[in-house]
Amino acid sequence: MNTNKDSSLLFAGEDTIFRIASVSKIVSWVVLVVYLVIFVNDLQPLFQGQTQLPTQFSQWPITIVSWFYAPVLGLFYFLVLQGVAQGLNLGLDIYYELQPEDGEEDEEEYVEE
Repeated sequence: MNTNKDSSLLFAGEDTIFRIASVSKIVSWVVLVVYLVIFVNDLQPLFQGQTQLPTQFSQWPITIVSWFYAPVLGLFYFLVLQGVAQGLNLGLDIYYELQPEDGEEDEEEYVEE
């Protein structure tokens, strides 16, 4: 059995983490734009006068929720994907903080002696 691990196959590789974080940021913006386009498309009949507004007060909350469902959902996905990217970057910062560089490790040994 081969116990040597190829660094390109490890999930925790720095390049892989950076790639996932950057793809997450790009996808978050794409998702937000798509949901905003859906929102504008849903409101287009309203601006063109093709939609009848509700006449009863009890129908207004349902109408408002149906209009703003798409942008709220898009904003939620955007924030989740941005949070994933920030969490991965934070994880790398913590990893770098815990891993001393070669020069720092040698200096600590000389100070202790």
